[in-house]
Order: sequence, then structure tokens, then C-alpha cells
Amino acid sequence: MWAILDITNFYVSSERVFDPSLRQMPVCVLSNNDGCAIARSEEAKALHIKMGAPVFLMRDKIKRHGIELRSSNYELYADMNRRFNQVIGEYSDQVEIYSIDETFFRLPVLANGLGDVATAHEVRRAVMQQTGLPTRIGLGPTRALSKVANGLAKASEKVWGGVIDLHDEELRARLFREWPVEEVWGIGRQLAKRLRPLGVRTAADLAALPPAQARDVGTVVMERLVRELNGIECDGFTPQPDKLKNTAVTRMFAEPVSDQTVLREAMVRRAVRAAEKIRVQDLVAGRLIAFAHGSRYKPGAPSHSRSATISPASNDPRIIGAMAGRMADAMFATGDVYTKCGVMLESLHEAGAGQGDLFACADPRDAGLISSMDDLNARYGRAAVTIASAGHGARSHDTKRSMKSPAWTTRLTEVPLAR
Repeated sequence: MWAILDITNFYVSSERVFDPSLRQMPVCVLSNNDGCAIARSEEAKALHIKMGAPVFLMRDKIKRHGIELRSSNYELYADMNRRFNQVIGEYSDQVEIYSIDETFFRLPVLANGLGDVATAHEVRRAVMQQTGLPTRIGLGPTRALSKVANGLAKASEKVWGGVIDLHDEELRARLFREWPVEEVWGIGRQLAKRLRPLGVRTAADLAALPPAQARDVGTVVMERLVRELNGIECDGFTPQPDKLKNTAVTRMFAEPVSDQTVLREAMVRRAVRAAEKIRVQDLVAGRLIAFAHGSRYKPGAPSHSRSATISPASNDPRIIGAMAGRMADAMFATGDVYTKCGVMLESLHEAGAGQGDLFACADPRDAGLISSMDDLNARYGRAAVTIASAGHGARSHDTKRSMKSPAWTTRLTEVPLAR
């Protein structure tokens, strides 16, 4: 059977492990540059703080309710992810990391055909004991059913104790009748709108949809989802996001920038990140746009952009980064002060599907080099290996994290000492 474990409010819970003063307090973890809330504790949600709420609009509420703010501590979250997955590995020989706070794993089915709820509770206890992180687990004969079970466990944790098993078909049918279709893994609001004219409003309605009709409404992925909701496992099933049509990476600077080298390196980093995003979907870009501007509140602030065709289309960070760096140099003017820069990749299409270049001759070693770089970054953290033009060392100007907690588990100088 399949099980999926997710961490309750992962970023906030990770912060609370090492700072007990945050427990029972409303807490928000903020985005890059401390701009908006990207994670909220249950206490903060009770105060009607929405995901993505800008901090400057919450100032009065923060002061009135004593809401604690923390900058994103991605180093801590990545290490806590490694730790809780290590615990799961003690109970299962098949572990598949789905996201930073969710992991699929296998457990044996019991002799009566039901899921091993007792072991699932044991996994929860072990994760709490060894990492301090609160969890929920969904069980089912397929990935899709375990994901729905996990969502149900999240919605009614006090009733079910954090574990729900959907091997029981009678229980499954009863719970499906109450579960909105947009909450089913891979559906979402837009697809739910397309299903509504067919009378599909709940998970039960979706499970009853003929597979062929499901394929007509969506794709073969929707057909497989319907089969999985009926307990029929489809090999390697995972809802795939729609292919990107374009992608952008833009960020404010933590401090205004007036140095050409700093601007160029920042632009290259954004280009490298954009190239990484399209490589995940095996896409290449045919056009690059870069921009840099100053504060919109200051008259006469600089505002520049450049664009160029990428021929042949590419997702190579060396090619895209070099182009972005040249654009930054072309936009820079001595005396100007910049507060934000970014890049956009357009004309995206599948690698190998576009028009080639008669005069381009790719190095056969390129694909292996880029793949090795991606593997190293996946293992050791983003930008562990990058191109030289992206700069090196501290980049305090690039991201503002003024309320970041210490690197409790990854930096010796910041490990707390017991006195």
C-alpha cells in the first residue's frame, strides 16, 4: 500500500523545534526580502492572515496580536526535510520525496486487506521524537488515494488522530461524498470548473466518472487519476503541471545597487535560476528579456530592459547567463541606483522540437555537464555549483532576511549551547 506523510505547517514547525517561545504563538514565515507571508501557524490563520499577504498591510494586526515574524531559513528547512525522511526510511524500503514537506512511502497491507494504521502511528511518533515535527499520514492502495486520505486527515485531525486509511471501500465512499473535487490531488479550481457542467462536484462524483470521459475532459493523466481513485494503481502516476509558456525570475534587492559588477552577477543568477526552472520540464527558451529599474517612488529613477533571440533555443545556464550578463552591462549607467532586476524566458517549447540552427554545433559533453550540475545542486542545495559569472561568496545585497533564525543544524558557530 501507499502512505504519504506531510508535516503540519512545515516552515513554522521547523522554527518552533529550536525556539519553544514560538509555540502557541501566531507565527508567519516570510518570503524572500521579507515581503509577504508564505507559511502561517494555525494561530495566525485564525487571525485571517492569508497566504501571500503583504507584510506592510499587516502591520497593525502584527502589533495588535503579537504576531511573530521569521525570515525564510531554507538551510534549516532542507536539513529538517533530510532528517524526517531518514526516519521514514527506518520503516520503509521504498521512499519517494514528493516535496519539501511531503513524502510517499510503502508499507505492507495487512492480512485483512486494510492499511497498517498502527505502523503509521508509530512513524508519526518516531518523527516527532527524533525531529520534533508534527505530522499527518494518509494510507491507500494507490498514490492518489493516499493523497486524498492525507488531505482528509489534515481537515479532521482531531477526529482521526492524524491518520486515515482509505483501503476500506465503505469508508472511502462515505468520505468521498463530503470531499470537494477541487481538493483532489491534481484537480484544482480551474479543472474543477470544467468538471462542474458534468455534475462532478465531489471526489465521489469524480471517481464515478467513466475513464474515457475523464480523458476527454482532461488528459490521460485525468483518466489515470479516476482509476487510482477507484483503487487501481497506475505505474508511476503523478499529476503533471501544465507546461510553462514562459517563466520569469525577478527579485528586489535587499539594498539599492549602484555597482555594475553587483548588478551583472545578480542578473546572471536570475537567468541561471530561470534556466533551471525550464530544464525541470525539459523545455528550451527561444527568447530572453532582462530588465533593471530603480525605485518607482523616486523621480528620474532608471528603468531599462533588453531582449534577444536565443538561437538555437536553449536551457543551458552558461548561454542564458552570459546573455543576461551582457544585457545588464548594456543597461547599467554610472550614477544610477537600481532596486530590482529580473529576467523572463519566452518562446518555450520541448527540447528538440523547435527549429534548429544550421551554424550551431553543440558540444556533446554539454548535456552531461548540465545534468551533473543539476544532480549536485539537488543533493547539496541550490547554487552549490553554478557558473562563475553568477559571483561567489556572500550576497547580502541580493536577498533581505533580517529576521532569519540561526542555522541551528547546519553551521557549527550557530549551534545553541547548553549552559
